[in-house]
Amino acid sequence: MFIRAIRGFNLGLIAAAFLLLVACQTDGPAAPTSPAVTLLLTRPLSEPSVSLTATQPTPTPVYTPILLADDVPPPRPQTITPSPTPSPTRTAFPTRLPTATLTPLAVNGVPLEQFIILPPAAIARSQEIFAQGQSRGRNPNAFSKLGDSTVLNPQLLGLFDNPNRYTLGQFSYLQPTITHFAGSFARYGVAARHGLHSWSVFDPLWANKEWCETGEHLLACEIRLNNPTLIIIRLGSNDAGVPAGFAKNVRDVVEYCQAVGVIPLLATKADRFEGDNSNNEIIRQIAADYAVPLWDFDRVADTLPNRGLAEDQVHLATVTYHDYTVPETFTSGHSMQDLTGLMVLDAIRQLIMAPSP
Repeated sequence: MFIRAIRGFNLGLIAAAFLLLVACQTDGPAAPTSPAVTLLLTRPLSEPSVSLTATQPTPTPVYTPILLADDVPPPRPQTITPSPTPSPTRTAFPTRLPTATLTPLAVNGVPLEQFIILPPAAIARSQEIFAQGQSRGRNPNAFSKLGDSTVLNPQLLGLFDNPNRYTLGQFSYLQPTITHFAGSFARYGVAARHGLHSWSVFDPLWANKEWCETGEHLLACEIRLNNPTLIIIRLGSNDAGVPAGFAKNVRDVVEYCQAVGVIPLLATKADRFEGDNSNNEIIRQIAADYAVPLWDFDRVADTLPNRGLAEDQVHLATVTYHDYTVPETFTSGHSMQDLTGLMVLDAIRQLIMAPSP
C-alpha cells in the first residue's frame, strides 16, 4: 500500500506539471524581442569562390550591377561548388559581365537568374505598381518586411544599416543600394511578429496595439507608418498542413500590396517546417501568376551546410558580421541570405525604380 501511495503521489506531480505547462502557453502574438545573436563558423572550411564565367544571354532588359568608381577587382576570385546542384527555374533574369570589371555571375555556384527572378512581365508589372505608389506619395527609399521571427532584426538584412558590421569586398557595387534604402534594413516594423501565420496577417488581433489603430491589421498599419515602396514577404515557416489556405492567404497579401501601390517581393525560405517544400513551391507559383518579383533564397540554401539553419531547423544561424572577403562567410546561411537579398534589392532599384532610358 505504501508503494501504491508513492506511485500515486508521483503521478499527481506529473499531471500537475503538465497542466502548468499548458497554462503557460498562449495563442496570441508574442511581444517582439530581438533574437539573440550567435556567432557561426568557428573552424576553417574549404575555400569558396564565386564563379566569374557563364554563357551570356542577351535579351532585354539587362541588369548590369553598377560599380563604384573606386572599385577594384579582388586579388583572387572566389568560387564555391554547389551541393546539391540547384534546379533550373522557369524564368530567366539575364546578367552580363561589365567591361573591365569582375562582377560575380553566380553565388555559391548558383547563377543570379536562379534566385533573382525578374522576368520581363514582373519588371513591367512592378514598374506599374511603383508608378502607382509614387502617385500616392510612397517613399522610394523605404522598404518593409512582412513575416515571422525569421525576418526580425538582425535575422534579415539588419546588419547593412551598420557600416561597422559588413565588408562587401567584390560585392561593393551593392553599396549604392545600401545607401538608397538606409534605415530600412534594421527597422523592426510592426508587420514582423513572432509566430506569425499567413492567416494572421489580416487579423487585427495580431496588430501592435501601441502603434496600430483600432481594427487595423498589421500590414495596413506597417504601410501607414513606414510608407514603403516595397515590402519583403516571407511567410510559411509557421504554416503547415493547409497548403490551399496558405496559397489563398499569400495571394490576398499580394493583391492588397498591389492595390495600395507597394511592390510585393515574395521570398522563399530555407526551412522545411511543413515537412516538404510545398510552401516554397506555392510562393513560386504565386510570383509567376501575379508577375511580381521573387527572391528564391531556397536555391542558395541548397548549397549551405544544414541549409544554413540553426539547431531549431527554422531560423538561420546568425552572425554578428558579414565579411564577404573570407571563405567561411559563403557557408553562412545568415550571410548568404543577406547578400542575395541585397542583390535582389539592387536589381529592383535599377530595373524597376530607376530603369535605364
